[in-house]
Amino acid sequence: MEDYLYQKDLYVPLNKKTKKSASMTDGEWDILDRKALGTIQLCLAVSVAFNISKENTTEDLMKKLASMYEKSSASNKVFLMKHLFNMEMLEGGFVTDHLNEFNTITSQLSSVKVSFDDEIKALLILCSLPERWNNLVMVVSNFVSSSNTLKFDDVVGVILSKEM
Repeated sequence: MEDYLYQKDLYVPLNKKTKKSASMTDGEWDILDRKALGTIQLCLAVSVAFNISKENTTEDLMKKLASMYEKSSASNKVFLMKHLFNMEMLEGGFVTDHLNEFNTITSQLSSVKVSFDDEIKALLILCSLPERWNNLVMVVSNFVSSSNTLKFDDVVGVILSKEM
């Protein structure tokens, strides 16, 4: 959605540091803010939109969404960690889709102050591959001697080159 807002030049109200430029009138700012607000609201599920319907500015909307979904509660952390640990690439699925989902979940965990070191992320992504990838997992695992550690980017590179 953020890319769409950039394409339509509606990104300015999203940036907390950016305020109305001196050359922009209050009316022009209000219109830009309303366009951004409306675009974001249209992208939200009805159940979410109901909870933010009273917000009148993009800044207020983003604060409300953050308070609703970026809570660092234990239940949110457990939910995200379960999702990450139970992730498994579907047989015949696309590696890029799987990696995107993995990166999304680890980013969400990072936003609630749960992060994993590089080797743990590499191990988690290897564990989430289907059975037909076991040979690759073994090769990558055996390649690393006791003095070296797996690096997430290296593992991702091997996985992507295998898919090609």
